[in-house]
Amino acid sequence: MGTRRTSAPKHPPNTRLRWQRLQRGWSQEEVVEQIKRSMEQADEGASGLNADTVRRWETGDRKPDPRYQKHLVLVFGLPASDLGLLSAEEMALCPADLTAPAPTANMLVNEQLIDAVVKKVMMVLLGGNAEFSRPVFLKGLLGASIAALLSNDIAIPDGAEALARKQRTQLDPRAVEAFGAITASHRDLYWTSAAAELLPSVTAHAHLGESMIKSTSDADSPHARRLASAVAESALLASRLLFFDLAQVDAAEPFFQLAEDASASSQDHSLAAAVLAHRAFVPGFAGQEQPAREYLAAAHAHGRYGAGPLLRSWLHCVDAEVSARVGQSDTSLTRVRSAEDALASAGTDPAWLDFFDTSRLDGFAGNALLLAGRTREAAGRLQRALDNLSENATKQRAVLLFDLAAAHAPTDPERAVATVRQACDVVSRAPYSTALQRVPEVRAALSATPYVRELDERVRALAGPTAKA
Repeated sequence: MGTRRTSAPKHPPNTRLRWQRLQRGWSQEEVVEQIKRSMEQADEGASGLNADTVRRWETGDRKPDPRYQKHLVLVFGLPASDLGLLSAEEMALCPADLTAPAPTANMLVNEQLIDAVVKKVMMVLLGGNAEFSRPVFLKGLLGASIAALLSNDIAIPDGAEALARKQRTQLDPRAVEAFGAITASHRDLYWTSAAAELLPSVTAHAHLGESMIKSTSDADSPHARRLASAVAESALLASRLLFFDLAQVDAAEPFFQLAEDASASSQDHSLAAAVLAHRAFVPGFAGQEQPAREYLAAAHAHGRYGAGPLLRSWLHCVDAEVSARVGQSDTSLTRVRSAEDALASAGTDPAWLDFFDTSRLDGFAGNALLLAGRTREAAGRLQRALDNLSENATKQRAVLLFDLAAAHAPTDPERAVATVRQACDVVSRAPYSTALQRVPEVRAALSATPYVRELDERVRALAGPTAKA
């Protein structure tokens, strides 16, 4: 018997369909079950589908029949174009006004900040060229985007002048390079700048990138994907500032969505995993387990495609925190052990993964042990986290100090209140809403001691600066 001959796929791989499946954390078998249910509800009888059929749709070995295309649209709740079901000829039939994506996040641009730097920007970046008037500058969002760099004496990247020009059908590679460099500068500034000062630049930059994505007709080009990755990172940073630093949950949501949309355009699985896991914190902090689990399932699905050891470990840590917050202490500690095991796995982590390392793992572990009532073990892990924390991780230091105070309180309240004083001093220098969310646990742990009044007074003193930040 001769060997079976294999041939190249008949169609391009349907990465859009696979991406949307992963976004929901579904296996190929689950897609089959979803379509079967949809067909049963429509009284269309048995489907005859199996997981191998879905695999062949994704690899390009075959295209879904029209009857399956209809149910894919229903199951995913997306148009056929977003699922890669339309040919180039079919896409060309779409009227131009239907192809433009809807606006996503509301712009948060500080006009006063722009006014303060726009004249300097014109001279430094554009040499005072009158062609680039203030309205053009503002329309491009570039002034606000680089304001944080200028105010921190960071050099404007080479090629940034290309960002002041409207991007045509084909993206200017120099503009894409400059956009990514500004994104990297914002990433570094997150650890040293006040959230309220950095936020206008980051949100403007995210919108600048969004407008560039919309301007290109070649969304699958390497330049477009590289740009989309930087936009996703920028939008995610805006979400983190709004949610973790400033406790503005509603304002963070559209930027989370922009980050998710841009990560889909980039086809970067690691970035998509990071965005989805960050989104899980929102319902997780609110004690809403099911939506948090859905985000995490999708994040882990993306993480199976090339995630590095730190990213895998962090995903398990997010899982651990969600579990702890919904009262599942045993599950939380199991996730911590998975996070520790993941550090020994293979792979390379991206440069943007600067919010997690082994000290942060100790912090997650300490919090999980604290919420499980194992305060002595918690204190050990939290102290180790503090000892190994990088100097610029001021915000995380405040979180760890509040947790450590809660861990010391049952056996050594004097030490606990001394730790509270350290935590409050850190927050006074670097306001961080997530740190102050730890206060109720500390207060409960100190409730039977004479130190509660001091804690309340110190937190009240912090309320003003934190609210303004």
